[in-house]
Amino acid sequence: MTGAHPRVLSPARVAWEDGVPVAPDYGDIYFSRSDGVAESTAVFLDGNDLPQRWQQTAGDFCIGELGFGTGLSFLLARASFLSAAPASARLHFVSFERHPLASGDRLRLATQLAPGHPQLAAALQDFDAQAPPWLQGWHRLTLDGGRVRLALYYGNAVCGLEDWASGGNSSAADAWFLDGFAPARNPELWTSDLFAHLPTLSRPGATLGTFSVAAAVRGALDASGFEVERVSGPAGKRQVLRGRLRPGLGRPAPPRPQQVRILGAGLAGACCAAAFAARGVSVVVADPEPPATGASGNPWAVMHPRLPLDDGPRGPLQAAADGGSRSWLTAHAPGVWQPRPVIQLPELRRPDRLRRVLERYQDSGAWLAAAAIGDGTAIRFPRAGWADLGRLVATLLANDHITLHEHRSQAPLQPGAGEIIIVAAGAESAGLLPVPAPLGRMRGQLTRTRRPMPADAATLPIVTGRGHALALADGWVCGASYIRDGAADGPSVQESEDNLARLAHIQALLGIGDGGSEVCAEFVGIRCTVPDRSPLIGPVAAVPGLWVSTGHASAGLLTCPLAAELIAAAACGEPPVVDAELRALLAPDRFATP
Repeated sequence: MTGAHPRVLSPARVAWEDGVPVAPDYGDIYFSRSDGVAESTAVFLDGNDLPQRWQQTAGDFCIGELGFGTGLSFLLARASFLSAAPASARLHFVSFERHPLASGDRLRLATQLAPGHPQLAAALQDFDAQAPPWLQGWHRLTLDGGRVRLALYYGNAVCGLEDWASGGNSSAADAWFLDGFAPARNPELWTSDLFAHLPTLSRPGATLGTFSVAAAVRGALDASGFEVERVSGPAGKRQVLRGRLRPGLGRPAPPRPQQVRILGAGLAGACCAAAFAARGVSVVVADPEPPATGASGNPWAVMHPRLPLDDGPRGPLQAAADGGSRSWLTAHAPGVWQPRPVIQLPELRRPDRLRRVLERYQDSGAWLAAAAIGDGTAIRFPRAGWADLGRLVATLLANDHITLHEHRSQAPLQPGAGEIIIVAAGAESAGLLPVPAPLGRMRGQLTRTRRPMPADAATLPIVTGRGHALALADGWVCGASYIRDGAADGPSVQESEDNLARLAHIQALLGIGDGGSEVCAEFVGIRCTVPDRSPLIGPVAAVPGLWVSTGHASAGLLTCPLAAELIAAAACGEPPVVDAELRALLAPDRFATP
């Protein structure tokens, strides 16, 4: 296959006029020429009475936005929420954007904002460092220790709204920002068909704010169930529009689970436990072994995508997990996650594959790039990294809402009233589930060496592709072996020798001599695999309240946080984490006979 992946989107084409971003394709500005910050504050924050409402918000508050644009409205709402809302409150910001802003334009805007709004400029730069790939679908960022969550849908807004409505999680908005380009310039965001989705995705009493007072907009909103009024606008804008959903319309908040029972205290179970605990839900984690036993005890786990060549959803899933899991780990386990670029080497048996992968994704943003190392095309993932899984699991489970039981119930997995059960027991999950789960076992061994290292060792990229090598302050970690159905016994001399050969090869590519390394530690774990290379994540249809997170193979650091957020968001009635196609890709029931 050649050409870009079908989910790759074109970024926004931006021109700059007097320091203000302009969209030539729509013939419109992104915000007011006089004062974009004042305009967004007046139209969207004050227009929805948000600072006052947030003072009374003890739980969740959700904003829906049509037109993410520069992200200015989101960043203003985030700052206002953190300032005004109680510490127990959580903000969900759901936004839609067809043409994402390129990094260079976002950073130029930050420079423009810096003199008058230095904190806002810094927040924009921080967002740029985490900005999702330009791939159609949902992208989730977890910010501010989990108090703020951004669900950003790239693509057609109607498709995104339909996916939100079909997710089965009963989530809805308390307020709307209608922030697209003017209706005459971008009619796609102002149609009656689009507005018809708003009442079904709103809480009772939901409000809206928009700069547009066009008669067609007022009529479409009125027909969809909103009472609207024109009010005086900020400087440079005579009038703006405010609205409120009519009584009797809207979707009430669904009940949250009162308790979560998780079978498995490895990385998958610990991520799920932390996700629910962050939402104030009581969690019981049961496992016959201590936490982080087995593969989840890996002290040197590496996170990076392994992108396939096909047109299917597995590549976009990994891209979504790359950003979503990284921000989740930063929010829930600060200091444990260690950012480090990863360079992925071409394979010996398929030397041309990475070049073709790069062709598929190179126009999807700055999250990956070509790298010059060795022969052929390598890929650099600048936002990747690694973590000590044992330390990570311990950090995630250290929460007052989480209780550990060192046993696993053999009772039927039938959730009680107000309870959900999550099976996260690795390969043992197959024996616990009422649906077919063809889970396999893959042995892996890592080898740790000790040797004098240069002062900049911690900045050397992690190299993967022909094995992998991670530079530490006093040596290297190399590996890993892949032995199907291998036993979880002690280290193998042969596997250690193979790992050291991989390390020598990678050191040669990096131009680093061996310098007399000695083996000082080995780690052996059994990965849980799935034949189609996608984990099992989601609900079990036959048993309401039963969920699964397993089969993460050697990508647990990439997919376990995403799985936890997917399950917790759906169970707690929050906006989607992935779209319907990706949910089907992950569905635990997918191996059942039709």
